Amino acid sequence: MTVVCIDTNLFLELYESNENPEEIFSDIGALADHLVFPDIILDEFLRNRARVLDRVADDIRKREAGEIRLPALIRENPNVAALQRAGEEYNRVAGALYNDILNMIAEPSADPVARAFTGLSRDPAVRVFHRTEELITRAHRRKLLGNPPKSTGTDTIGDELVWETLLANLAEDLILVTRDRTYRYHTAYLAQEYRERTGSSLTITDRISDALKLIGLPASPALARFEGREGEEGR
Repeated sequence: MTVVCIDTNLFLELYESNENPEEIFSDIGALADHLVFPDIILDEFLRNRARVLDRVADDIRKREAGEIRLPALIRENPNVAALQRAGEEYNRVAGALYNDILNMIAEPSADPVARAFTGLSRDPAVRVFHRTEELITRAHRRKLLGNPPKSTGTDTIGDELVWETLLANLAEDLILVTRDRTYRYHTAYLAQEYRERTGSSLTITDRISDALKLIGLPASPALARFEGREGEEGR
């Protein structure tokens, strides 16, 4: 059986997507029997969701209406007062939305993406692989040797640990869905290493819909738009 691993970045991108995340998670859930997750991906999602939501909240705060400066000749116009009231109401609603997002950061249960992600990771059909001290040591060694995949931070080993965990736990063909260029730029190296370590094949793609082909399902309209392939596939 071919297995599928979806990298953290795909889930985090749902926070700033125009598409309904529940529809996309429905697509992903259909792959449950094939899904595998190194537990570091679960950690990365929970750690970075707050950063993404905080950026969304800051963008809302920056869009608050400022003081309206008007020349004296129109200050007595009745529409000026209406405009000021509209600005005050806008700021009130924007502030309420800002606070709602802060609540989502503090309470993952109020966050629809986090709820769906947590439900997916707890699905009994999904395999979660746990890190060990040996795998952490291997990831550090990979970092020191400069072998891909390479985490962007000089003092982090997230990508290295994901890869070592997959190598240690899998023997099946693997579809790795990621938008992280460290995997895509080193596809040949990683495919060869995967074959040598597991005896199976590796496919690296940035599209969940490629994995859905395993079970004969097309992408939902939301997923097709999220992946930028509307018109190529649809239900």
